[in-house]
Amino acid sequence: MLTKIKKIKSLGVFDNYAAPQDLKAFERFNVVYGENGSGKTTLSRLLACLQAGEHKYYPNLEFNIDTQSGPLTHGQKYARNVRVFNSDFVEANIGRFDGPLRHILILGEGNKAVAEEIKVEIATRDDRSKRLQDIVAAVIKRETDRGKIFSTIAKTIGEATSGSTLRNYRKPDAERAFGKLGKATALSDSELAVHRATVRQEQMLEVEKLNVPRIVEPGTEKTIGPVDASHALAQRCEALTMRSAQSAVIARLASHPTIATWVEEGVSLHKDHNSETCEFCAQPLPAARLKALADHFSVEDQQLKNEIDHERAWLATVLEALGKFTLPDRLALYSELRADYDAAVSAFAAELEAVRRRVSAIDGALADKLTRRTESYVAEVGSDEEALKAALTVIADVMQKHDAKTKSFEAEKIAARNAIEDHYLLTIRDQVVEIADKIAAYEAEQTLLTQGGEGLPDKRSLAGITQSILDKQAQISNEHKGGEELTAHLKQFLGRTDLVFENSKEGYVVLRRGKPAKRLSEGEKTAIAFLYFLVQLKDQDFDLPEGVVVIDDPISSLDSGAIYQAFSFLKNDVQAAKQLFILTHNHEFLRLVINWFQNLPNSLRKQCFYSMVLCSETAGGRFARLAPLDKLLIEHATEYHYLFKVLHTLQSDGTIMSCYHVPNVARKVLETFLDFHVPSNKSLYLKLDATDFDPHKKTAIYKFTNDLSHFTGKGFDPALVAETQKNVAYLLELIKDVAPLHYAGLKALAEG
Repeated sequence: MLTKIKKIKSLGVFDNYAAPQDLKAFERFNVVYGENGSGKTTLSRLLACLQAGEHKYYPNLEFNIDTQSGPLTHGQKYARNVRVFNSDFVEANIGRFDGPLRHILILGEGNKAVAEEIKVEIATRDDRSKRLQDIVAAVIKRETDRGKIFSTIAKTIGEATSGSTLRNYRKPDAERAFGKLGKATALSDSELAVHRATVRQEQMLEVEKLNVPRIVEPGTEKTIGPVDASHALAQRCEALTMRSAQSAVIARLASHPTIATWVEEGVSLHKDHNSETCEFCAQPLPAARLKALADHFSVEDQQLKNEIDHERAWLATVLEALGKFTLPDRLALYSELRADYDAAVSAFAAELEAVRRRVSAIDGALADKLTRRTESYVAEVGSDEEALKAALTVIADVMQKHDAKTKSFEAEKIAARNAIEDHYLLTIRDQVVEIADKIAAYEAEQTLLTQGGEGLPDKRSLAGITQSILDKQAQISNEHKGGEELTAHLKQFLGRTDLVFENSKEGYVVLRRGKPAKRLSEGEKTAIAFLYFLVQLKDQDFDLPEGVVVIDDPISSLDSGAIYQAFSFLKNDVQAAKQLFILTHNHEFLRLVINWFQNLPNSLRKQCFYSMVLCSETAGGRFARLAPLDKLLIEHATEYHYLFKVLHTLQSDGTIMSCYHVPNVARKVLETFLDFHVPSNKSLYLKLDATDFDPHKKTAIYKFTNDLSHFTGKGFDPALVAETQKNVAYLLELIKDVAPLHYAGLKALAEG
């Protein structure tokens, strides 16, 4: 059943309706009261379009209706059949009576078994249709959830791959990329950070090759790097220390290297200056001493000395070259390479210093050899430069990576974007796959329910079941019975037999005295339309106990006598409906409906809903809304009943305010009572005077109801309180004394 209309938009006077909080839910029996033009027919049009899910004349219509089986929104078809009687129904089915009415197919009495089969098949069809609707709704929800997942991840990917929150990457992009995801793997935090940095970078210049200084190798025209040169130095140093000069050794010079060096330099100086005397002591140089010195510093010894001096000079060149390595500024490299570059440079600096120390050690060994040329030994000098070469290789590799990235910068950025995209898409893969599996399961069930097959109690397709229903309905339908029932109802409704429904091949023709009826009165048209609607509720396409019936003002253009006939037919023909809505502007008809509802069995009386349509004029136009029906209309059949209750239950609190309205109420009650007790065209005074009651009390009642219910021009009289209490008691006593049964009935209603 429908339980509440929560929202209506773009539907006439219901342009922007939202259900008020105090409005209760619809029940099985519902009455909606409203003045003409307040929006009742517009509301009936909403209910009429629920089966289709939309209204062709209101393309922008939106609604949200709660039902016992779930919410119902625009575009979604309601599972239950809904039949609506309103002006649209009259126009669509009756029109101006220019042609025959559509046949009403009513099941024949002799086809109960087939009818039961139809009922089972209809239940099967409706269950499948309902499940198919649920599946469509479930698939829509899953697709919506999937869309939200892709929208969220698209925003994340867009920010990560562009460096801003600009929406240059959207849900369709994420969906396309997800379809091509393949065997991608997730990134580590560090890898993700590198790729995120790449997409934000600007292209940098190449740093080209590492600048390694070169020096010319002695005795050749070849150039060599300082690292290899230091290695060669170590090898030659070892070779030189293993050599010795054969000479007549002067013991003192041999045992005192520093003296030997000093003497050797002095011999050379004396020789260069042709000095025959000692420049130190000014004594002649003995020939024997000069020969001894010459033997000590022999040619071979001088050659070894020269080689050592040459190596030491070369060594100085190597040390100088070791200080000429030029490395690129770290800021010239891409940011993600700088940490590796810094580590490589630090390792290189440490290894370079180690090489320098080893070269300096070689120089010390050569200097020592100068004083020990007559000895042969092996100097312990290091010559391992592999660690320095390795550090240089790492630096060169980082530089090569930088240059490679510069050369293929756009490709690198694209690859980084793709890697980031794949990484984030992988985070939603399980969710998306789970949703896809659910949608696939729903679609498989949808195919099974539509096409039929194993696993279903009835293996036929939905179309097959529907066709079977139509075939069986055609087999057992009775067009004539519909015409007969319409004729019988019309006779009872109008109280005459001049109008009948005759069956023809095209439909029902309305005849008056055997001829096609013309110039039907508005009352006759209303009666025919309403009866046609009621009989139609019994046709093969509508199951009343499972359907919703909506009736909007069935008594339009009917005289007062026909109102009771219309109510009688309505009550008898629609009370078995699953849910009933009656909309009316006629107060008399409303009272009939309320009285019917209030006299239902207790269990059904609780399933009644009373409401009204209120329409307000605003600066923006007319707007209608549903509200609870005024309690006075529900609880009191007439104004007289209500006013008697006011007097009977009056309890003054001693203030003028609590009694100020009572004289007017008392006058209305008195006038109404005397109208039926003393029916005449006499004045109120004469009618009251003709009543058999205490004359003093009658005088008091008349003065109270006449004088105090008219404008006096005087101020407030505090005596009003006492007069009210006294004269209300007199008036009730008069009614009870003159018409005890009437009084007892009014009292029972007032206290009920």
